[in-house]
Amino acid sequence: MLRKFLIILGIVVAATHACMAVAQTQFDITGEIDPGTCQWAVGDDNRTVVFDPIDASVLNAQGSGNFQTFSLTLQNCAPGMTSATFVFGGTPDTNDPLRFLNAGSAQGTAVELESADGLNIGANGTNNSRTIPVVDNGAVIALRAGYWRVGPVAAGSVQSVTTVSVTYQ
Repeated sequence: MLRKFLIILGIVVAATHACMAVAQTQFDITGEIDPGTCQWAVGDDNRTVVFDPIDASVLNAQGSGNFQTFSLTLQNCAPGMTSATFVFGGTPDTNDPLRFLNAGSAQGTAVELESADGLNIGANGTNNSRTIPVVDNGAVIALRAGYWRVGPVAAGSVQSVTTVSVTYQ
């Protein structure tokens, strides 16, 4: 009787397993390995460069003036990073597209942006990138900007916006 019971129990267990539904699926796992970035130093992510005032007659005579030197600093760069490329852009002046448009009230004036070597950084995309080595997990680009005459100068305010994007190598 015990043998008959075990045989029936075995048939019931086998039948129970045969009635189970099995579902299968697959899913994708994706990701991206980034090369790393740097962080802007405090104050460099939203910098304002202020020019000293200049007399309109001086700017008319000299053509440019009152350059202010400044730098943009990247810090905490990812290990293994070797360089950072700064690409500058903005609205070009209509009379001199290498210069940045003055959105202020002064007439005949634009803004000149240069790297420390004195070379123009064109608002229109001409010669507008600089590659700087990453040293000690940081990179510093030295710049200067000043008033630039693009026509007869009349007194007023000067205001311009320059954007910079950075790619890392």
